[in-house]
Amino acid sequence: MLVGITSPKSINTIQTEMMMAKYRLILYAILFLSLWSNTASSVETFYPLVKYACDKQADIVTITNSILKGDEGKNYHYSDKFGTYSPWDMVEIDNTASRAKILAKKKIIKQCELSSGTYTITLEPKTFGKYLDGRCGASISASLTVTYDGIDILEKTHFEDYCHGNTPIITRVTVFGKTVDVKIKRIPKYKFY
Repeated sequence: MLVGITSPKSINTIQTEMMMAKYRLILYAILFLSLWSNTASSVETFYPLVKYACDKQADIVTITNSILKGDEGKNYHYSDKFGTYSPWDMVEIDNTASRAKILAKKKIIKQCELSSGTYTITLEPKTFGKYLDGRCGASISASLTVTYDGIDILEKTHFEDYCHGNTPIITRVTVFGKTVDVKIKRIPKYKFY
């Protein structure tokens, strides 16, 4: 037999191996796409929850920022009576245009009488864009201002500064009536969501 010339049997073997490799590649692509589509379709919906509590007995005001997921968030009953708010309820949205957009923002103002005097807490939405599409459009957070004796002891502060990245998120703000101090608790974004 001459060198470099292969028998018909080995050509058939090579062709079969090439065909099997193509089938494996197609199978891996189908498997990858099905796993990717399952992951993409199972993205959970987050519902922001801001809670306000004036505890005169403990001499503190507490504002918390958290999220509810899935059906728990979808069915949650936000109530001014219980101090629970959604930033989405603080915006007016125009859905009639070609791109849904935020038309107006509303503030929630609460007052609490503590041992050192009256504290005013102003809650407002923190939007990341005017339009609700795009990278940050469907995201929302909240901001707060703490005022004591007509002076902002905590100027307007966003719970979340950016809609992406891993910047810290404020999860709790506590105002102490006895000392007029404000304590802020932050956590990394990846721990929040």
